Amino acid sequence: MTSATLINTRVSAQSAALAQACAPAGVRLIDFALQHIGPPSDLARFHAALAVLPQTDLAVPVSPTAVAAVFAALPHGWPAHCAIGVVGEGSLRAVRRALQAQADDLPWPRLIAPDPREGGDGEGDSEALWQALQRAFAPGPVAAFPWAGRHVLIFRGGAGRELIVRKLEEAGAKVKVVEAYSRMAPEADAHTLAQLQEALASGGWWLFSSSEAVRNLQGLMTHGGLAPQRLQTQRALAIHPRIAEALHQAGFGQVELTAAPPEAVLATLQRLTRPATPNS
Repeated sequence: MTSATLINTRVSAQSAALAQACAPAGVRLIDFALQHIGPPSDLARFHAALAVLPQTDLAVPVSPTAVAAVFAALPHGWPAHCAIGVVGEGSLRAVRRALQAQADDLPWPRLIAPDPREGGDGEGDSEALWQALQRAFAPGPVAAFPWAGRHVLIFRGGAGRELIVRKLEEAGAKVKVVEAYSRMAPEADAHTLAQLQEALASGGWWLFSSSEAVRNLQGLMTHGGLAPQRLQTQRALAIHPRIAEALHQAGFGQVELTAAPPEAVLATLQRLTRPATPNS
């Protein structure tokens, strides 16, 4: 048990599992979403991509949010022919939950994920997925180009890292990147700024799963007339080194890395807030 406070900046759809983990442990959870999810800017293009999934060899929803957006819009469930590639444990769990929620008579597609030991910082995550994809797919129609003739869809929200797209295209695949959702910063209204003040005064640990959320926090502080130096007394958990670097640059006084699953976040929080044991 711990009496710590956790400030959850994730989108609302990703908060339920974290709340379930924190409540029994006595962790006070403050939900302060620093990103909101909206529909894709080109809805027709998104639905057109979903319509050709049965003829697609591989689709890669790049985040749990992308997984949720794609499965929510599917008219008849995920086609078995189309393999699903994912980066990260969060996306893999999201895909498995979504497939389990489909009709029992729908066969599962292949799920392709990197070996966790092959992950890396930044583009290393995509490199690990590329290695997993090479192992999973047999040579294609043209032996010299194993991916020639294969169709791939990448579902994401806005811009993203291009390594996996470039690797697939260089190997001969026909790749289409499709926006599955849009990401929006919270409005700097009176309610949001009051939430910001509460979070800053809570003494809790901020949890960040997105560098963009860090930038949105900085924008809110500017709108609220709050000095950036206020962050020097704040502590944060980051699920990726890239996010940790953004938090350091924003001025957070203490930044610690954690794995993304709720139970891992809780374990990290408990470790950081455990009272020091006196030397015997």
